[in-house]
Amino acid sequence: MSSINDYLFDTEFLDLSLQYLSETLNLQVMVLDSDGQVLLTKGQANGAISRYYSFKYQHDIGGLTCSAADQQTLQTAEPHISYCLAAMNSQLQRDEELRETSEEMLDLAGQLSFLSKVSRKIIGVEELEECYRIILQEISKAIKAERAFFHTRGRWDHEIRVRINITPEKEMAIRGYECLRRHEETGHTVICTLDDDISLLYSPIREKDNKISGQMYFLRSPNQRPFNAYEKKFVGIIENIISPTFETLRLYDSLQDLYLNTVKALAAAIDAKDEYTHGHSFRVAKYAVSIGQQLSLASKDVNDLEIAAYMHDLGKIGVSESILGKPGKLTTEEFCHIQQHPVFTDKILQPIHLANHIIQGAIQHHERLDGTGYPLGLAGPEISLFGRIIAVADVFDALTSKRPYRDAMPVETALKILCNNVDKQFDRAVVLALIQALQNKMPGSDLEVVNNALKFDALQNLNHFLVELADFITAPKPGPDIRQTNWPDRRASR
Repeated sequence: MSSINDYLFDTEFLDLSLQYLSETLNLQVMVLDSDGQVLLTKGQANGAISRYYSFKYQHDIGGLTCSAADQQTLQTAEPHISYCLAAMNSQLQRDEELRETSEEMLDLAGQLSFLSKVSRKIIGVEELEECYRIILQEISKAIKAERAFFHTRGRWDHEIRVRINITPEKEMAIRGYECLRRHEETGHTVICTLDDDISLLYSPIREKDNKISGQMYFLRSPNQRPFNAYEKKFVGIIENIISPTFETLRLYDSLQDLYLNTVKALAAAIDAKDEYTHGHSFRVAKYAVSIGQQLSLASKDVNDLEIAAYMHDLGKIGVSESILGKPGKLTTEEFCHIQQHPVFTDKILQPIHLANHIIQGAIQHHERLDGTGYPLGLAGPEISLFGRIIAVADVFDALTSKRPYRDAMPVETALKILCNNVDKQFDRAVVLALIQALQNKMPGSDLEVVNNALKFDALQNLNHFLVELADFITAPKPGPDIRQTNWPDRRASR
């Protein structure tokens, strides 16, 4: 049995619609569930002429039955009934979209929290076996597994086996079950119930070529609840994220890649919501890192800055794709909705307990030095260094990238816009650092991979142009206005 009450966050409009139909149009209106049971009745019984109107949803959730004294009364009320029904169907759709977005955000926050916790524990661990033990322990805690074991290849293809509360003999016995042998060949995450009623959750570990290089097994005793679909999905997602990193750990012993690669994957998933922003977070991170290096930040701070830059648009998961990709000018309401994405980012990152300067950098990239930015209207030194750096990197990439409402700008035009907004929107030292990064690190640098897609007015004169801009930025007082292009649509870094 399903009903509309199960899928509405707020039933106020439903109540008002029923009141309007019953009192104004003199109808008796009944709300029915999917089994035809009456949930609510408004109005007095006044005739045998009635009609049923079903709600439009993914599955049957019932509908309305409207009764009138005669056919003419019901026919006259039809447009009003249709309007109320359409509005209720629209609210159902919006509430479902909100529910799905909320679930995505909660799942994303849980996964990020888990991966952040794992990354903090494995950073500095030198032995791969100990690293894998930490990962297995943390997954076991997350899904409340009592026992677990894990095996994969280590350096030089040396086999690594990790066990938690299980003997080698019991491990071999479990791996001999027919249900597991079948699933090990398919490479899917599965739940099995063994002969002694032990619940088992199995997940493969894959290399970059999708070849299975190991397995993880998690067990619960018969007196505990069996593993469920959510825990299976969680382990499957975590496996998809960490499996590529196992090979990196094995070959290069690079433990921090586990976390950074995850952040990159999540950022790429957000960028993919809009066909015009593919690679945006990747490029912003590259620009931010180059700026940080020009500002002589410590290596650890540069790494943290890179993470913050990759995360800066995570909140766009809560923004409609129709708004992100809208070719025309945004309405005030739409722009206000976009302005909420740093708030969504903050809500996603807060439960993860990242270092505060990383979160600040991710959520402050739309603040302005003059205090007119969003979401908090911070000004001057209230804005963190990471926030000021990512603001410059974000706008520079937005200006030099194609958008649905304009073509990509040449580098020279974008830099002029940045320079003419120093001390108002952008930090002067940060803009200078970007110019120096472009001037000093062209071929063969970290920026080369993003520079290939940039447009230039006169590439052969670029170095001279950058020198002139650097002189303009470092001048004690602003020189003559070099702006040749009006400030673009306010969605420049949308």
